[in-house]
This record gives sequence, structure tokens and C-alpha cells, in this order.
Amino acid sequence: MNKNLYMRILFIITFSLLLSSTITAQKYVTDATMEETVMVQDDQIKVLYFTAPWCGPCRAMAPTIESIANDETLDVTIYKMNTDDNLSDDILQVNSIPTYFFIKNGRKLGQSGSTMRRAEMVKLIERHDKMTVSGDLLAYKGKPSRYEIVEGAHEKLTKKNLETLWYSSHQLNELAWKIYQNLEDQKDLKCALVLINRSIELETYVSNLETKAHLLHKLGDSKQALKTAKKAKKLASQEGESTAIIEQLMEQIKADS
Repeated sequence: MNKNLYMRILFIITFSLLLSSTITAQKYVTDATMEETVMVQDDQIKVLYFTAPWCGPCRAMAPTIESIANDETLDVTIYKMNTDDNLSDDILQVNSIPTYFFIKNGRKLGQSGSTMRRAEMVKLIERHDKMTVSGDLLAYKGKPSRYEIVEGAHEKLTKKNLETLWYSSHQLNELAWKIYQNLEDQKDLKCALVLINRSIELETYVSNLETKAHLLHKLGDSKQALKTAKKAKKLASQEGESTAIIEQLMEQIKADS
């Protein structure tokens, strides 16, 4: 075989192997493969890295990301998502790239963005790895809703602000409860009712049923308030939670009826 031809073939094979190794290390994910990759409940810290082929800063970060992904001393997996080909970044309101989500057991512990040195990224990974895992599962699927956002009278209850919570059951519940406790305007309370209905639509638990029952009572709908309160009490009993608060509300509803 011609020596030049042999060297050329050898170069192509070597380059192909290197390219294959790089692609494997990059671990690209899509909307469809999130559940089996980023969302796995295995107690390992993961970085979901939002990027795109046209992104200059992302290209600058490539060696750093690759170095960390291939470092066997770091117990981390880095998953890349091409924002041009997926919807998860839109649902998760990723407005600029590069952006990095730090995730464990399917829950986001924090996020960062822009280019950074390797040491900075490693420090962020280690810091998030030590955090206590809590909160909602990453709402990347964007569960459809039969409800539409209703703005409140309060200046902060705008559609833009409420959209940021639309896929988080617990944040919706927390805000709805704060509105119940602190605001009296009917428009605010009706806004809160939509928020709590959306919270229940995403995930039903005792706390958001209790919030809904309180809101309905405050809005004067005793029949639906009592019905929701009974659901909350039943669920609390099934899950071994205290029913004291909801029983107190039920007595108040009956007294006011």
C-alpha cells in the first residue's frame, strides 16, 4: 500500500475515534430523553448545559466542559441540550446561553450562566452537590393547563410575573396562600384561585387543597370550600398528616353558612 495513502487512512481512523469519543462525552439530551438522563434519582449531581452551535461563548466553554465531563475524579455528569432543537429551555425560561442548571434527583438546586474558568465551574458543582435536595421536580415538560393566568389588582400580580411560577406547584401554592393571608381585593383573590387550581393540576397534596378551601371560603363559596376541605382532610388522613387546621376551617365554614 502507498505510504501516503496508509498515513491518510490512519489519520482518518484516529480522527474518527477521537470525534466519537468527544460526542459520547458530551452526552447531548433532548426533550424526549430527559427522564432517563437528567431526571434520574441516583443522588448524583448533574449539570444541564443549555447551548447551541451558533453560540460563541458556548464554543469558548467547550474545552472546560469537556475537561470536567472526562474527569473521573469528579462525580458529576454533564448533559448538553441544543436550544435550537428542543422546547425544555423555553419552558424553563432559559433566556440566554450558555446557561447551566445544577440538578440532583430531578430537582434544580441552582443555576449559573456565561463563560467561566474550569476552577469556577468545579467550585459551583461541588457547592451544589453539598446542598439539601428539596422542592418540585424540574418542570421541563410544561404540563398543559385548562386554566389561563388571571392578573390581580396588586401591581406584582402581572401575567409576566405569574408565568415564571406556572410550572411549579409549590411556588404557586405559596403565592396563593400569601394572597389569601394579605390581600382583600376580589381580583387578587380570584387570581389566587386560578394559581391554586393550577397548583393542584400539577400535583395534588394536602397543603394546596387546604389553600384552595381557605380561598373559596374567603370568596364566599361555602359549598365548594367545604367540598375541597373534605378532600384535604381525607388525603391528610391517608398520608398520616394532621387534620387540625382543615377541621377548624370546616367548623368555620359550617358556622358561616
